[in-house]
Amino acid sequence: MEHVIIRDTAAVTVDPAIGVLRRADILVSYGVIVAIGPDLAPPPDCTEIDGTGRIAIPGLINAHTHLWQTAVRGMGLDWSGTEFHLHMQTHFVPALTPDDLRTAELVGALNLLDSGTTSVLEWCHGARALEHSLAAVDGLRGAGIRGVFAHGTVKTLPAPGQQHYSTLPHDPHVAAAVREHLDGDDLLRMALGVLGPDYAGIEVNRADFTLAADLDVMTTAHAHAPGETDGAYQRLAQEGLLRTPHNLVHGTGFDDTQLRAVLEHGGSVTATSMTEINGGPPEPVVGRVLDLGGRPSIGTDSEATTATDMFAAMRESLVIQRLFDALAHEHGTRPRPDRPRLDADRSARHEPTSADALRWATLDNARALGIEHLVGSLTPGKQADIVLVRSDDLNTAPGLNPTDTVVALAHPGNVDTVLLGGKVLKHDGRLVSHTPGQVHEAMAALRATGERLLAELDLEELRSVG
Repeated sequence: MEHVIIRDTAAVTVDPAIGVLRRADILVSYGVIVAIGPDLAPPPDCTEIDGTGRIAIPGLINAHTHLWQTAVRGMGLDWSGTEFHLHMQTHFVPALTPDDLRTAELVGALNLLDSGTTSVLEWCHGARALEHSLAAVDGLRGAGIRGVFAHGTVKTLPAPGQQHYSTLPHDPHVAAAVREHLDGDDLLRMALGVLGPDYAGIEVNRADFTLAADLDVMTTAHAHAPGETDGAYQRLAQEGLLRTPHNLVHGTGFDDTQLRAVLEHGGSVTATSMTEINGGPPEPVVGRVLDLGGRPSIGTDSEATTATDMFAAMRESLVIQRLFDALAHEHGTRPRPDRPRLDADRSARHEPTSADALRWATLDNARALGIEHLVGSLTPGKQADIVLVRSDDLNTAPGLNPTDTVVALAHPGNVDTVLLGGKVLKHDGRLVSHTPGQVHEAMAALRATGERLLAELDLEELRSVG
């Protein structure tokens, strides 16, 4: 479709110059948003989508997840961190085939699209050989999602005589081959998923960050605390290693000096609030990034433990941050932000706000992925990644405040229509990008992978844990 117009929708644009429109049309031409406003005049042969009873938002963005783990989805909620890494990296990774990864990425990405998430940073550290990595990329391509494929190294515990994974930098030949495989892709780009200062010493970090600069790709690292590299991010910054944008995931054990080193070098910090508090404090870093003048980004983390539902992630990130803010204020460790009283009878409102949470999941996540110039807001000139959320369902009606309706009430079942680059992937509540037969075939293959892994690895007892 060359031209599409969405008629009579409420629009939460996440563009500060446009704001929230109670009634608007959205005109898309050749995959790009051309205009937003009431009573637009479309060109001839324009496909019309009725937005009545719908709220238009930018396509949601998941800034951190592991779709490669989809075949064991929903098994690890009660696992400790140690048990999680043992099962996922030492048991499952050596048994996964390229076809397994292709299927996991395909089903995981289709689920994201069906749920209103149009872009993702897929942190793939389950590919033990080049053919696994290329298959994982092809799974994402098969779904048609936008985003970043972060090529990581596996963390399988070594057999006797083997080197520990923490001493092994990226293989530059494999990384270059993945980069070449993604060259020219309109939707997907590469990042280097590095061990970072938590998991590896300075020599490995020098090699990995230098490789990323040579490949001209961003880096991303799971890093909870300073770990193996003395000085952590300050050390990396002092050595000039943060030459391409860096995305720090978690960071709950870092002090503000370390977070500031990332932010001041053009990087981003991503919180996965639900997984981070699953074992208790410290608090996710959303509020600390805000205090440092940064823009938080949010994700969902492992498919084995957490649903890749960005509506839930927005709510969770928002209320968890409010909780920690209240606790800090109560204990005198952090004052609440100044909030002007509106009048003598009305107290100031909660912060962060619902609009903040939606921005984290759209525009700020787009920045973290390096695609803010393309997506993240309903702005003329940007790619038409647009989601229509039903505001006339039983759980969302009457939809009087569009932002609060989306953030407080909506879930993936309320997603009516999804456009990605102007292409309609979901309409009237069902995927149209793939046939039901294609989806069922992929899901059957996913189930077969999960069943085989448990049987082959003698882990059948994991079915009854919990």
